[in-house]
Amino acid sequence: MGLLSKLFGNTKSEKQNDNQKENEDNSESLDREKMNKEPMGISFNISSDEINGISISSSPVGVATGSTAMDFYVYEWFVKNTSEIFYVGKGRGNRYKEFHDRAYEAEKIRKVYDTDVRFVGTGLTEEQAIELESQEMTRILNESNDRLTNRIIPLFTKRDNGYDRSPNTPELQFETAPHLYASEIEDHYFGVKSRPFDEVKDENLKAVVFISRNIRNEIDIIFGGNLDKYLSEVKKLLSTNRNKILKSQYAKSVTAWIFIGDDYVTNYKLDQEKALEKIGRNIPTYHLIDVWKFLNEKFGEPEPVTIEEIMVNPIHNRIPLKDIKNLYDWSKGFDDGKPYWDEGDRERKNGNLERAIELFDKARYNGYNAPALYNSYAMAYRKLKDYDNEVAIINEAIDRVHAEKNNANEVLIMKFKERQSKALTLKQKAK
Repeated sequence: MGLLSKLFGNTKSEKQNDNQKENEDNSESLDREKMNKEPMGISFNISSDEINGISISSSPVGVATGSTAMDFYVYEWFVKNTSEIFYVGKGRGNRYKEFHDRAYEAEKIRKVYDTDVRFVGTGLTEEQAIELESQEMTRILNESNDRLTNRIIPLFTKRDNGYDRSPNTPELQFETAPHLYASEIEDHYFGVKSRPFDEVKDENLKAVVFISRNIRNEIDIIFGGNLDKYLSEVKKLLSTNRNKILKSQYAKSVTAWIFIGDDYVTNYKLDQEKALEKIGRNIPTYHLIDVWKFLNEKFGEPEPVTIEEIMVNPIHNRIPLKDIKNLYDWSKGFDDGKPYWDEGDRERKNGNLERAIELFDKARYNGYNAPALYNSYAMAYRKLKDYDNEVAIINEAIDRVHAEKNNANEVLIMKFKERQSKALTLKQKAK
């Protein structure tokens, strides 16, 4: 079972559709919304790792379906007047000239430019086509400046596909707001340019929503590895001055969006179109670092909050982390532990909280280490008003996420900390 399937799951019909697509072309792009939310640019196999149970190794990007036919081919689409290759695929029959529903950017290029197709190899077995497809993508990315619209590319190519920031986007700097950026494909083929965030205005901070999608390694540069400091100070200054922090991006009362990371300028435009449709107006869009500077200049740095230490004394039967099975084998831990979590979450939703926690303990013992497990634990303990155990299990979750040493996990840690803070507040009130 693949990593993405394990994390997100598939229905039977979805799997059948996926298999059909894989038969036709294993390199199709995702649509615009999906492709900006999912990991990009690598193909990988999963094995054990001492830090987080996962290691990544190079492999062909296609997925074999077991076909024994020898009529597969590898093709590439290119722009006629420049000979730039923008898409590589494998297929059979008329696949090379059909409309690709999920190859979003490739189809846009075909619509705007005069393009053609050529075959890299024909009369191939499926495995040969998969291998050649990967080799051709590697050759293009290692030996040319062509920008591929394939979302998945072989690992260890000398450069990435065309979805990274356009070179025309200003470089990231410490305590400097980034730009809403255009990808290389958008810039090169469609003339899309990056866009700065709006200038912060006090009247637009009355009811804000924090946008945490697409946070990647840029936060390490912008916040110097200390996002928590900037975020907590902004939230404190906002709440001190009676500004509201909302949860819904399209709440009727929202006055500004505050981005923590950055995003495609195309996504920004789609967001604004949706805002016009849902609430009838555009929303001022700020970056967290600009809001932090604005509030600090107006009110000064917030004084450190001195909180009386709250003693937490959880009583439970969970085994120590060191005794967990499959601790360094993420894939096996997933397979052995997830069924217990599935059953436990059903019990939680049915109100059988103690039974649910027993099953979560079994999932954890067998090596299941997904954020979903810890969220379920926390929700069950919250319902039981067992704030000590809620805080303790969130502490463990934060420690395990930190151990993965992945900057993209900052959002996850931030959400765990928010839940932990709420649990401590409830514990104080319950005294």
